[in-house]
Amino acid sequence: MRISPILLWILFPGCWAVTGPGTVHGPLGGLVTVRCQYERGYKDYPKFWCRAGPLWCSSGHIIETPGSEAEVKRGRVTIRDNHTLSAFTVTVENLKLADAGTYHCGVERTGLLDLRATVELTVSPAVHTSTSTGRPPATTEQPSGAASTPITLSMSSNDTHALSQLSNVHFLLLFVWKVPIFLCIIWILPSLGMDRNLRKQD
Repeated sequence: MRISPILLWILFPGCWAVTGPGTVHGPLGGLVTVRCQYERGYKDYPKFWCRAGPLWCSSGHIIETPGSEAEVKRGRVTIRDNHTLSAFTVTVENLKLADAGTYHCGVERTGLLDLRATVELTVSPAVHTSTSTGRPPATTEQPSGAASTPITLSMSSNDTHALSQLSNVHFLLLFVWKVPIFLCIIWILPSLGMDRNLRKQD
């Protein structure tokens, strides 16, 4: 059975006197700020932040103001009221995964039910990026004292082309110079032998 808003207002007057963001989100290790609004008539009342329990707050208030605009800090949580804006802010630093859950931001009333708004806090885990191979990037520096590694030289296509041109030049020189000289030597040697024989005969 659904209870109408009018019936809720009659049973719990002032239940909409405090409004909050409903849901807030923060990164792991970061911070989150929650802003809750209240009606002007409650500016001098203490404002609080607590973790929601089965009925109201579990384990009391995490932090609360003394009813003034003075900032209050307790551990990783800070609260500050602004009477001009009729709003107070709660900041949670160094967020942990355990901080995720349901909270109440509200106005404390002595002898009466506290006025509160429910806020759901979510914390996202940190995302670690890595390379596709999972290996650290290679460095070009070599530590001092390390043994030298053999260096492999590679030749480009231009170097290969230059070497082939040198071999062609060597081949041409072989025919242009070396072959004629070799033929001359072969032709001269027999004539030298004949001259020696003639001299011996003389």
